[in-house]
Amino acid sequence: MEGGRRLIREMKRIFWLACVAGLALGQEFEVVSVKPNNSGSNSSSTNSNRGRLRAENVSLRSLVVMAYGMKDYQVEAPDWLGDQRFDLAAKFPEELPANNEKYNAALHAMMQKMLEERFKIAIHRGTKMFSVYGLTIGKNGIKFKEVPDNDSRSQHSSNTHYTGSCVSMPAFAEFLSHREDLPVIDMTGLKGCYDLKLDWDPQPKADSADLPSGISLPMALDDQLGLRLEGRKAPIEILIVDHIEKVPTEN
Repeated sequence: MEGGRRLIREMKRIFWLACVAGLALGQEFEVVSVKPNNSGSNSSSTNSNRGRLRAENVSLRSLVVMAYGMKDYQVEAPDWLGDQRFDLAAKFPEELPANNEKYNAALHAMMQKMLEERFKIAIHRGTKMFSVYGLTIGKNGIKFKEVPDNDSRSQHSSNTHYTGSCVSMPAFAEFLSHREDLPVIDMTGLKGCYDLKLDWDPQPKADSADLPSGISLPMALDDQLGLRLEGRKAPIEILIVDHIEKVPTEN
């Protein structure tokens, strides 16, 4: 019975997201400037709010990843996309909604439109089997509680500490993906928002029993949150760039 209710809720969520994405498809930036950055610097920055987007010294590959809401390993494209860097400044046609999913759907649609018009991008999608870590619930259950979803979410981390407020499990898995050697996929089945805290040692010592010092990230997950990382194989959607221009059309 519970499994049936979960399936219905998930179908409703997918339908709602599809509707949001459909509404966003007609959107495009009111004003957008794309200029090559030849500084030779390796540093880059991206900032956005509900009215504007600004990216400095960002690779063309990063723009593609951002526009399609993919992770870097999900994009198959010519190597030179990582070498071509640009400054981008864009003004949205209207203030975007505060809701994260609606905001991202609109922003992705506008960035895709920009890549199509300025870089003549052509893509198709497929699936590919990847070695991944599945984020699962440990044998003794989770050690954190669900909190109300108030549309105010945040994640903060250092090299040894993580704090998340109203975080979903997919978002937490995404954070873990940046810390582990393989992508982390949420397989917990948990659908709510959660407040999470985690401490670990990036270089644990085998003879140390102190917490958090001396405990690896996977061990900390199990000990402090009741979650586990399990090696799996999983089909993951990929985006293949069939064509893209090195030089954008003029502003």
